[in-house]
This record gives sequence, structure tokens and C-alpha cells, in this order.
Amino acid sequence: MEMEMEVEVELTWIALFQRRVVMADAHCHKLHGLLRGLFGVLDGQAWREMVAVAEETRRMLESASTELGLAIANMGAATLLAPGGEAPRAWAPAVPLRSVDDGGIDVPRVWLVHFRLQVAAETARRLHDRLEATRVHVCAAEHLVALEEDDDGGDDDMAPWMHGLSASEQIDGLMELRETLNLAVDLVAMTAMAREEVF
Repeated sequence: MEMEMEVEVELTWIALFQRRVVMADAHCHKLHGLLRGLFGVLDGQAWREMVAVAEETRRMLESASTELGLAIANMGAATLLAPGGEAPRAWAPAVPLRSVDDGGIDVPRVWLVHFRLQVAAETARRLHDRLEATRVHVCAAEHLVALEEDDDGGDDDMAPWMHGLSASEQIDGLMELRETLNLAVDLVAMTAMAREEVF
């Protein structure tokens, strides 16, 4: 009876661990899709068109931030579940390897997924910083446009250099978004590898 309960507990943590890895990967893929869509909307547009879609841009950035938060939460949950399933914690002494026949758990595989998730979580934190910087630049550009239009009576000149700081903020936002997208590509690759290795 006790042996059956122990096997059931191990199956439970493995199933939860696998589910969290799969969910983290799914959220990372959604995040990547949102950022690609946003970059596609903004890249190559005239300055006025970028300003016109500022509200939609802000909503897409908020959605991307939500997906990133969910991905980080699932990665964190998976890395917390792994130590209970024999993956080593950085602060704990190394756990001796168990026999492959003992419970059917591939301990080195769990360690590998645990390590990949830790690296992915670090990338996700850097991505979060870039995403927030993008949002700051986009919001600043939107506010500066309103101030500039008040100052020059709504000048319709399309030249970016005629718009001063708002155009500069918009360009900075695009550059941050590009870096964010690059990090998202790396993050998707890491979580996809973890997802493949978890089963």
C-alpha cells in the first residue's frame, strides 16, 4: 500500500512538472506571436500612422506582458516541482542518482529540463525589462505627440525630424521592440527544447 502511494505521488509530480513545462512553452509561443504581430504593424509605417495605432500598440504590449508573466510563473512552478522530484537545487547538496528502474523516472532528464528552465527564466527576465522599456517609449511618444500638436497647432508635416522628441521616442520604442523580439525567439527555442525533453 505504501509503495503504491509513493508511485502515485511520483506520477503526480511528474505530470504536474510536465504540464507546467508545456504551459510555459505555450505562453512563450503566444508571446512571440504577439510581438511579431506588433513589429509587423509598426515596422515600415509612417510616423503619423504609428501615432494613430498607439492605443492598439499599448494593448498588444499589455497582452504580451501578460503572456510573459504567465510563462515566467509556469517556469517557476516547474522549477519548484523539479527539486521534489530529485532535481538538485542550487543551494542543496547534490542528490545521489537513483536507479533508472526505481520508479521509472529519468532523473538526468529532469535535471536537464530544470536547467533549461532556469536559463529560460533568466532570458524571460531580460525580455521583461526590454518589453517594459518598449512600453515606456511608446507611451512617452504618445504623450509627446499631444504636446507637440498643442505647441505647433497640429502641424501635418510627415517628416519625423519636424516632430522632435515624439519621433525619437517612437524610434527608440521600435529598437527596443526589435531587441524584445530577438529575446522572444531565444526564449521560444529554450522552452521548446525543454518541452521536447520533458516527455
